[in-house]
Amino acid sequence: MSNYDNNNYGQENEGGDGSRGLMDHFRRSDSRNSSQSGNSGQGQHGRQQQGYGQQQQQGYGQQQGYGQQQGYGQQQGYGQQQQGYGQQQGHSGPRPGGNMPGSDFSQEELQKHERNEKYKEYGKYAGGALAAAAAVGAAVYGVHEYKEHKEEKEEEERREEEEKRREEERRRQQLHQQKQQQHQQQQPGRHSPGHDSAYGGQQGSQQGSSHGGSGFQPPVPMGRPPYTYDPHDVRNADPSRSSQNSPTPREYPQIRQVNGDAAIKIGSIIALKHNMTGRFLHTDRSHSTESGSNQQLVFGFRWNPDENDYWQVLPANHDVPVPGSIVSYGTQIRLRHMETGHHLHSHYNYRESRSGQNEVTAYGDQSNSDENDHWVIERWGDGAYGQTWNAHDVVVLRHYVSGMTLHSHEILISEDVQSVTCFGPGNEENDKWRVQCQ
Repeated sequence: MSNYDNNNYGQENEGGDGSRGLMDHFRRSDSRNSSQSGNSGQGQHGRQQQGYGQQQQQGYGQQQGYGQQQGYGQQQGYGQQQQGYGQQQGHSGPRPGGNMPGSDFSQEELQKHERNEKYKEYGKYAGGALAAAAAVGAAVYGVHEYKEHKEEKEEEERREEEEKRREEERRRQQLHQQKQQQHQQQQPGRHSPGHDSAYGGQQGSQQGSSHGGSGFQPPVPMGRPPYTYDPHDVRNADPSRSSQNSPTPREYPQIRQVNGDAAIKIGSIIALKHNMTGRFLHTDRSHSTESGSNQQLVFGFRWNPDENDYWQVLPANHDVPVPGSIVSYGTQIRLRHMETGHHLHSHYNYRESRSGQNEVTAYGDQSNSDENDHWVIERWGDGAYGQTWNAHDVVVLRHYVSGMTLHSHEILISEDVQSVTCFGPGNEENDKWRVQCQ
């Protein structure tokens, strides 16, 4: 084993004799080290490198390339060169440095290279993640667009079907009106009772007695059998014509008739006065039905209107007229009570306790309304379908589902509570009503 003293070698190299002595000493050491393993040789030369590295101007280290000018590792091929240090010096030990790069790369450059490779890999992963996120986003957006397009298409189809239905109903009404006019022309002596005097004037009473009341027959309801006016012929409301999913606005502006304007409009505030008894159509929260429906009772009250006698004219569910539109006879409407917000309503299966006729109630609200709230406005005697609803006309309100009409009579449930029902085809004096505007 060598006993090199690096400090002494640095001092001996200051003179020529020192150099020659060092060379002899190295040859003797090299002879002993030739029989040792390659690993021992690597350790010895590593220590020689530390000593020789200090000699910059003279000595063996400078001649053999052990110094700093050429670099031991570079000259002897520690990197990726084909010949290693052990082969040049005759050592059989393994090559030092393993897979370390050659002189072209430093350790710092190698680490930087490895970091760059990692960043490239990270970039690939990040790019893939972004692409996947973009694909998911595009898919979600596509589903959203598809749903919106589908809903719009369904809504458009529904409106088209509703418009077709209304158009068909208008054609049927016009055809019926033409038949009525032809029938009236064949009877020239017959007068229209629609313009008789107030409270059932003499002409109306005579006509009602001699001709059995109004000869007007309403058209057949759309898609349903003709009216029978039989309270046992139970007909149910069409659920598709309720306020659910209806485009009809929940509220309409309130319109009060001014300057003698007699045309009733969507939004008009009116009171209805029974033509025979003079009592106003009334409801309030203090009266409920006795039939079991437990709905708010509608009845005829006193002869002067109060705040509980006013109703607002509204369109039927799924109809969307412009606010202020003039209402024509033959139109389906709803009447909403101004004080309680309930709709004028009738139905089967519940009878008014005194008369046994179908009861009339105030029911529902802005968000809860069905086809049993629909009434067809007609001029008494001839229907006058297609003509303007005039506040001076005597009218009939026909319940669209049953075909029977809003009816009252001098049957009192209690003091100042006159029975109001839904009864008959609308040819009696007790079916007449007049409008009083607010």
